[in-house]
Amino acid sequence: MAWRGEAVFAFKHAFYRTEESVMALQAGALWVSNPDEGCSEGGAELRFLAGHSLAAGRAFANVETSARTLSGGCEGARVEVSAGYRPTENWLAMGQVFMDSPVEGDDSLKAQVSLVRFGRSGMGIQLGVRARIDGGEPEPALVLGLWAAPRD
Repeated sequence: MAWRGEAVFAFKHAFYRTEESVMALQAGALWVSNPDEGCSEGGAELRFLAGHSLAAGRAFANVETSARTLSGGCEGARVEVSAGYRPTENWLAMGQVFMDSPVEGDDSLKAQVSLVRFGRSGMGIQLGVRARIDGGEPEPALVLGLWAAPRD
């Protein structure tokens, strides 16, 4: 098994927000450690998110779709469905399902579970695990994320 990694550094802007719903666009730089042949490690990602708050703000569900491209012509799309529950102000538990669909290569379906711990400043650290659930090679992965406090 080879080590593989992926990182996205992005900025998100909510263009529609109510007490219970949000829609946002996110644009960012993408890095993939093991790209397909002929493609570089660097690229870009554009993402759309639509979410809804449940249980008086303690839970949420959202759907995200993104288009990704790496220098050299590797393109693909991803759809994510997420659900989360926040039992306290400092903790968030999440479950996610991802469908990746590269232009070349096979589609994959992965599931992820993670916990996010928020500090007093609103910053959060996410730790989780992800693996394929479609019968292909499991590709287990450790997930580490940094959440910034939203700006008004």
